[in-house]
Amino acid sequence: MAIQDLGLRTPHTIEPLASARVAVERMEKDGIGCLVVVDGKRPVGVVTDRDLVLHVLVGKRDARLVRVGEIAKRSPVTVSATATLAEVTRAMRTHGVRRLPVVDEHGELVGLVALDDLLRRVATEIGDLAEALRHQFSGEIGAASAPRRT
Repeated sequence: MAIQDLGLRTPHTIEPLASARVAVERMEKDGIGCLVVVDGKRPVGVVTDRDLVLHVLVGKRDARLVRVGEIAKRSPVTVSATATLAEVTRAMRTHGVRRLPVVDEHGELVGLVALDDLLRRVATEIGDLAEALRHQFSGEIGAASAPRRT
């Protein structure tokens, strides 16, 4: 199954020349932890709340003067919309990231996949399997303990 079939998050984007202050305000308003930095429709970076803390707050820099393009991780790891769940998890593990921009065949941003989304999906699948087993065993146990009529 392709990652695009699992339901992608709508990516929140920002331009490289936007200030860190604008990024913080957008993240706070939307309740998100990252923004995909775009040049047109192509992802050119990712900036996280952690990046803002480490590169602006800790350094006591003026968030109005720092540009997102200065602190964003450049050349972000991306995955194709047709990538499998295994390919996505491998990319996250290999590159040590929790969020991946998803691109189409032209390299244009079409979504975002987060580790949290994948964990929720796996947990749902495990719950469904557990329920199926519960039904199977409750039927077998009930059938085995029921008196037989001869």
